[in-house]
Amino acid sequence: MRRFIVGLLATIGTVTVLSIAGIVVFLTTGPLAPKSLPDPVVLSLDLRQVPSERSSSGLLKGLWRDRQDLVETVQLLWQAADDPRVVGLYVEIGDDDAGLARVQELRQAIARFRGKGKFAIGFAEGLGGGGDHFADYYLASALDQIWLQPSGGFSVMGLAVESPFLRSGLDKLGVKVEGGKRWEFKSAPDSFTETGFTAPARENLQRLIDGLYAQFLDDVARERKLPPDKLRGLIDAAPFEAERAQKEGLVDKLGYRTDAMDEVWQRAGATRELVTMSEYGNDDKRPRPKGDVIALVRAVGTITSGSGESGGLLDDESQATAEDVVDALDQAARAKEVKAIVLRIDSPGGTYPAAGAMADAVARARSAGKPVVVSMGDVAASGGYLAAVRADVIVAQPGTITGSIGVFGIWPVASELLETLGVRVERLATGPNAGMYSTFQSPNAAQRQAISRVLDVIYADFTRQVGEARKLDAAKLDAAARGRVFSGVDAKAAGLIDELGGLQLALDIAKAKAGIDQGQPIRVRRFPAESDRWQKVVDRVLRLAGIDARAPAIRAPREIREALARFGIAGRPGNVRLPPLPPLWR
Repeated sequence: MRRFIVGLLATIGTVTVLSIAGIVVFLTTGPLAPKSLPDPVVLSLDLRQVPSERSSSGLLKGLWRDRQDLVETVQLLWQAADDPRVVGLYVEIGDDDAGLARVQELRQAIARFRGKGKFAIGFAEGLGGGGDHFADYYLASALDQIWLQPSGGFSVMGLAVESPFLRSGLDKLGVKVEGGKRWEFKSAPDSFTETGFTAPARENLQRLIDGLYAQFLDDVARERKLPPDKLRGLIDAAPFEAERAQKEGLVDKLGYRTDAMDEVWQRAGATRELVTMSEYGNDDKRPRPKGDVIALVRAVGTITSGSGESGGLLDDESQATAEDVVDALDQAARAKEVKAIVLRIDSPGGTYPAAGAMADAVARARSAGKPVVVSMGDVAASGGYLAAVRADVIVAQPGTITGSIGVFGIWPVASELLETLGVRVERLATGPNAGMYSTFQSPNAAQRQAISRVLDVIYADFTRQVGEARKLDAAKLDAAARGRVFSGVDAKAAGLIDELGGLQLALDIAKAKAGIDQGQPIRVRRFPAESDRWQKVVDRVLRLAGIDARAPAIRAPREIREALARFGIAGRPGNVRLPPLPPLWR
């Protein structure tokens, strides 16, 4: 019976892999296979949902997805700018809550596209949405023509940040939050420990949103050719109707999507070919970079220990696991063809040991002779900043949120709630501090002192690393730390980053550090490789089918092995390898 069950599970796993391979072959040779596009074309970019920092490697999303991540989108815009077949860009506008660094990254790519003499026209059903953010209009202002639907209206009214504070509610429930933080500007735990903004947190966050709003006003005023004071006055007067938005020069044209498309075709000339980003990415004639290799490694999401291998078929896109990022950095450092590494970070932080492991991997890559340049996304704060601190150069967008050099640790204690419910908890322990972080009993005075010492040790080590890497004296370090958060602009003034800009600037700096002439093209190669990403999917399928990929005794029946071989897959079920994938997934 055991042999039958093992054989059945092995068969299920390999048949599943065979099905995946069949889909891959269909997409490689079928109607979705790479093909040439007509000449000329207009590129279509849907920004009603601004691309995220990374794509999923989940089974279905990985096999057949119609959206690129941010880096892919920006790279396709770079290539389209240099592609003589692409005469213009049509943009659907609508994401009013996107991160500002991603918006600035796209604005820079669109500016480069326009700088090649190509038009960029956008359409929005409405602008401003809920009125507490301005991402959609910030993006729209990078275009040379903005169309607004007459019934849509203009509701861009500034930037607002809201934070719930649970302390009073938890007190009523009989739940106390234990722990601590270092220091007063570290506001992340305040939602659980305070009844409102503390004075330091209020001061720091207000400066942050004021600075971000000032960036928006300066950039939009320049693009729309409006006096900054007039633009601020119009924003303060919003919301108002579309007609006034056009009259005041905030938008160019009023009309519906079909009207905007008529303008696109008029500007495009003879062509009526609208090509999506996915179609363009799958075009076998688009310009493809050649030359020396720059590695791109990404740390996106909350930084955690361990590896993403333990997940299901769908990756947890909210986590950047230390083992995976460290392995990618180590692989890039060992690869002879890699001349430099760009580490793209978009993370609010995470566990201190995991962030420290990433920082150590950056230092090892540099010791191996590979320059490392960090490119920051929307957020690279706390552990996200620690992971970056040992790089040769740190590049952030003006709107990047970074810093937050500090530490906190909190957990709930529900002893009063349990007492109210008539629940009694007793503890048996083998040491005086065993169970110190219990959710049932509060720590005693000695244990609280021990917790405080841990926070002091971590904070001291964090600030030591920052001070040494950034060459900050004690006074400058203290002014940049204590949990403060900064925009990219203020982070540069504080000495925490080196340059303001996006991925293109980071790549240019990496080229210079590697001794590559700025006029020479480069190839950007992702680490881990795409084949490694797919191998994880295959391994997860086998694992869910009950097959140990490391078990040498488990072999698929001969018929299944032969069928797998016909699809270019060879080896044991736990060690199958998919064939190279077409450009759709690159």
